[in-house]
Amino acid sequence: MNPDDHIHAEQIGDIALVEISDAMQRVFDRADTDPRMMQLGRLMAEAEDSEFWIMSLDAMAQRMEELALMEEMQ
Repeated sequence: MNPDDHIHAEQIGDIALVEISDAMQRVFDRADTDPRMMQLGRLMAEAEDSEFWIMSLDAMAQRMEELALMEEMQ
């Protein structure tokens, strides 16, 4: 993604300030309604061992990358 499409976090004392670019916010919004992301989230929640949980998390990260690429192409 474009370097302007970012998430920036800064720790100030006990508070974390997080800045999310408009493009990244659109990716997150799309992920909230993406059927594949919802299915992966359910699988992760039902995971009975850490290996399956990690595999589900990896699949979710890959899907987020796909959603980011779709945002970039628009």
